[in-house]
This record gives sequence, structure tokens and C-alpha cells, in this order.
Amino acid sequence: MALSRFILLSLLLIALLLETATCKTQHCSQCCAIVENFSARLRLLRESFSKIRNYYESKDDIETALLDEAVLNDFQTPFGCHAMNEVLRFYLDTVLPTAKNEDVSEEYRGPISNISDIFYELKRNILHCRNYFSCKKPFELDSIMSTYKEMQGQGLYKAMGELGMLFNYIEEYMVSKKRRN
Repeated sequence: MALSRFILLSLLLIALLLETATCKTQHCSQCCAIVENFSARLRLLRESFSKIRNYYESKDDIETALLDEAVLNDFQTPFGCHAMNEVLRFYLDTVLPTAKNEDVSEEYRGPISNISDIFYELKRNILHCRNYFSCKKPFELDSIMSTYKEMQGQGLYKAMGELGMLFNYIEEYMVSKKRRN
């Protein structure tokens, strides 16, 4: 009786361990695929930005950077996923909707929508794969937000003009995850 109980409990434990391992493998494969396939998204981001870059950079008269080296440093820390999530939220909630509503030609709306769609999907993936990216501590967006607001109407041009730099930061973060995991 005790032996059959032991065997039953052992089988249940093995089944539970196999299920957990399968779940982790599936979760990892989804999150690993996000990192592995990011270069295709990055190419689309850069193609879309190349279509609007000159417009926004020509209207950016402010020397102060929104996405300075401190943001890159935050991306490279253990809480880089939170930093990226917050910066993506800033662009999705503030910058890109303002750019879409600005009186720009239709040729710019498509690339802005493409960037927005990719950022939204990336943000969703980061939240889904929070454990994979080892999120440690929240990132504070207050500095970027206050600088953006101080720039008033020019903040849009600064933020949109710095998209290329943001793509580089995100790429560096994703590449660091590829090497580590």
C-alpha cells in the first residue's frame, strides 16, 4: 500500500515537472523568437522612419536631447525592459498620436502608423515575456516627459527626430538579450 502510494505520488510529481518544463520551453520559445526575429521589425521601423526623418529633423530646432545617453544606460541595466516599456508607452501615448493628428501629408501618416503598430506589438511582447527579459526595477520616465513638455510644440519634432536613436537603443537591448539567453 505504501509502495503504491509512493509510486503514484512519484508519477504525479514527474507529470507536474514535465508539464512545467514544457510550459517553460513554450514560453521561452515564444520569447526567444521575439528576440531572434527582432531584426525584421527593426528593418521595418527604419524603413518607415526614413520616409519621415527629413520632415521631423528639419523642424527640430532644439539642441536638448530627449533620448540622451542616460536612456541608453537605463536600457543596459537589469531594469532595461521597464525602461523600454516606459519609452514605448511615451511614444505610443504621447508622441505618435500627436504626430498622427498633426497637419501632415498622407504620405507621412502611413509610416507613422507602421512605427506605432510595431511599437505596440513590441510593448505587448515585452509585457508578455517579462520573466524572460528579467525585469527588475521600474524605469522613471519623468525626466523625458518634463523635458518634452518644456519643449512645447517643438517636443514632437524632437521626439520624432530621435526615433532613429531609439531604434538603436532598442536594437542594442534586444541583441544583449540574444547573447545572454
